[in-house]
Amino acid sequence: MPVKHTNYRQPPTPGGLEKIEKGELELYSPELYANMNTGILEEYLEEKNRKDCFKMCPWNWGAILFGIAVGTVFAIITEYVGLKVGVAMSGGSYIVYLLGLILKWRPTLNNNASGANYSATSIGTGFIFTFPALYLLTYDPNYAIGFEGGEPVFLIKSIPPLSIVLVSTMITGILGTLYFIIFRRLWLVDDPLPTPGFEASIKLLEIANDIYRGAAEQASRSIKIIGGSTLVTAIFTFFRDYPIFPNYTSIMDHYFGGEYYEYGTIMQPASTATWTYIDYGLIPIQFAIGWFMKFRTAFLVSTGTLLTWFVIVPLAYGFNVPVYDMQSGMFIGLRDWSVPAMYGYLKIAKIIAIGALLGGGVTALLKMYSVFKPAIEDVIKSLRGGQGADYVKGLGWYEWPVKHIPIMMGVAFVAISVVFIAAGFPPLQVILFAALLAGSTFFLGAIAVKVMGETGSEPVSGTSFIVLLLLVAIFLGTGTSAETTAVMAILGTTVFGCAISMSGAIIGDYKVGIYIGNRPYHLMRSTLLGIIPGAIASVLGAAAFSYGMATGQVNLLAPQANSFALFLQTVLGGQATPQIVQYLVAGIVIGIFAEFTTGMGTAFGLGMYFPLSLTLPMLTGGALRDFWEKKYLIPTAKREKWSERKRTFKVLDTFMVATGLVMGEAVMGVIVTFVLLFS
Repeated sequence: MPVKHTNYRQPPTPGGLEKIEKGELELYSPELYANMNTGILEEYLEEKNRKDCFKMCPWNWGAILFGIAVGTVFAIITEYVGLKVGVAMSGGSYIVYLLGLILKWRPTLNNNASGANYSATSIGTGFIFTFPALYLLTYDPNYAIGFEGGEPVFLIKSIPPLSIVLVSTMITGILGTLYFIIFRRLWLVDDPLPTPGFEASIKLLEIANDIYRGAAEQASRSIKIIGGSTLVTAIFTFFRDYPIFPNYTSIMDHYFGGEYYEYGTIMQPASTATWTYIDYGLIPIQFAIGWFMKFRTAFLVSTGTLLTWFVIVPLAYGFNVPVYDMQSGMFIGLRDWSVPAMYGYLKIAKIIAIGALLGGGVTALLKMYSVFKPAIEDVIKSLRGGQGADYVKGLGWYEWPVKHIPIMMGVAFVAISVVFIAAGFPPLQVILFAALLAGSTFFLGAIAVKVMGETGSEPVSGTSFIVLLLLVAIFLGTGTSAETTAVMAILGTTVFGCAISMSGAIIGDYKVGIYIGNRPYHLMRSTLLGIIPGAIASVLGAAAFSYGMATGQVNLLAPQANSFALFLQTVLGGQATPQIVQYLVAGIVIGIFAEFTTGMGTAFGLGMYFPLSLTLPMLTGGALRDFWEKKYLIPTAKREKWSERKRTFKVLDTFMVATGLVMGEAVMGVIVTFVLLFS
């Protein structure tokens, strides 16, 4: 029988083919690792799992509820991390994995609990990129569209009820998850996407499989490592941020604050910040992100920052570029501002960076035309048939029924229409809005899954910006007021972002599920269960963080949300000056160029938005990871002839420490945030 060839299939090994033909290839065997992404193996496992998974996949409510509980907590923590540094990271899956080792869960149960955890956390991803723009355009003076009597006038006058976005997020999150029923068969079995990094999860669950039959010594050791790292980081963050002294001053600010240190940042004196401004943030999260990235990726992201601070800002100062002062209504040369380099960054470089984000993101999606065109054709074909594989006679549901997808599409359309109309939004616009959300979640969700499976990164912000543009165009075309347009566009984009996050985020768990013999029905069930509690936590956390950020009580960068807010302020607020448009166009050109030359145009644009205080610690983490591997890990492994498993454990130890850095700062950051807000 000829071997089917597609874009992603790898050539199978002779030994693997022989075992597959004889039906002897086993889970966690060397032949399994050697034949991943061949398509032959995935089809073999799909048929094998349909028979064996019903005995190998027990359902345990305690494990699933634990995964949901951890994911719900990390939904808030991940929002903080994403708003703090612009990159969403969560360590919740490690907690679930470690408990599974201690309790000797089967790998399939660990996989299901991890899916529930990831679901509860991922549903809030859309709030990181878009939702804070609602509060920025309501409270932040930097986004005022004018002044009356010395007081700022805002585009949005009041925040709509949070129940609107909560209900909509739950419903579309479920819809986005159900869409993956189609994507699973297409891109994990028939034409398997590589899904970078999934092999590490297989290795971890192989360890879980061994512990299921033996001891849990490694789990106890890992808990000590991650616990110690989290505790130390939380203590440091407490000293750095907790408002223990009067006027909400932290211990480190009280003793070290001045012209060289402030709010966790070592910096050059503001009086010398003319041509540029150099600062270094004491941010454990950024160090951990750099460690995960390694130096090359961290450097590619940082090149955007280096361009901002060592090219754009110095050029703006050198040419004394005029900057618009909204309060006086006049253009003032950059050299006449109090801190020229900082104002050059805020008023010029950040706008160019937003253009680069837009240019790089849209270009990346356009480059995918040849990929998503056949993908959409495959999806349409799947909707026409192929539902017979859902149920295995005499055993039960193997896959969640495909027929639930059109039912949920109808429910989503009706429910979103009802909640928005009940809140007082215009009916015609709401109907168009609901239809666009249902359709875009499917088609752009397919693109998001495809990108996630190919690169390991999900283009939530890029696809969300497309939805934002479509919503603004529809609302303005139907004569909607500027304020209503802004509110509905932000809420709609938030709901969309949460929905496609569900489609893309779960591909990793399903990819792993094939190779460990898990039952897709249980994975879908655990994923769906995590959506509602995760959505509730995400809405409440996002509202608190966004209000604190917009009112100046909490220092969060939120680069994507700021770019959305600036776009809406520019288009709807009457401040679309030729200067701002020129900066945006220049940024778009830079983003397009970066995407074609590096393939990381969005990351480059995001780097342009960052201050040096964020990227320098990230670079430090990446450089130290490379140094550690080159000078210690590789030579020691060769000299002492380590097995692959021992080497994996050594790397895993560093991941535990890095995860502790993320967890410790994020958890204490959440505590500090709520203390400040309620104070």
